Amino acid sequence: MLEKETRIVDRGSGEVLKKTTHLIAPMFDEEKGYLFWARKSFMKSYLDIDFPKEMSFKEIGQMTALAKKMCPKTNMLGYRGNGGTRPYNVDKIGAVIGLKPSQSYSFVRKMMRLGIMAEVKIKTSGKVEVQYYVNPMHYFSGNRIPLNLYLLFHKQLDQHIPGYAQEGYRRQIK
Repeated sequence: MLEKETRIVDRGSGEVLKKTTHLIAPMFDEEKGYLFWARKSFMKSYLDIDFPKEMSFKEIGQMTALAKKMCPKTNMLGYRGNGGTRPYNVDKIGAVIGLKPSQSYSFVRKMMRLGIMAEVKIKTSGKVEVQYYVNPMHYFSGNRIPLNLYLLFHKQLDQHIPGYAQEGYRRQIK
């Protein structure tokens, strides 16, 4: 283990006003190996959660490519631009996975029907913005499922998360 020490020092007097230490894991451990890109954005998928039988191997590959475009911790398909994070529209989703516009709409509709994706419409300043989210059971960009993702995918999630967690979400809704 490594020890990280933080000190707050008065530059005038040199007096240490506060000193804290805590242990951190080394980047390389003889038994565990190298901690690979510990502070990067990531996407994970679960071995014991199968994809719907209606999905082809090509569609699973396309969803995997799209999952790499999820915004961290939110599972929204998006990109950085125009002063912040922007959602992908259906045409941009299609461009990421090599589909023509008409094919993109069919693909997105199918993924929504299968519960792999969900659409959210947000009305702001008279404009409607459409956002697409990926079901965290299949691809996830965080460690904790926020309330909005639970609300979008609760039918699928409730089969896999414990009752106390479901009740915790229900309390937040009330």
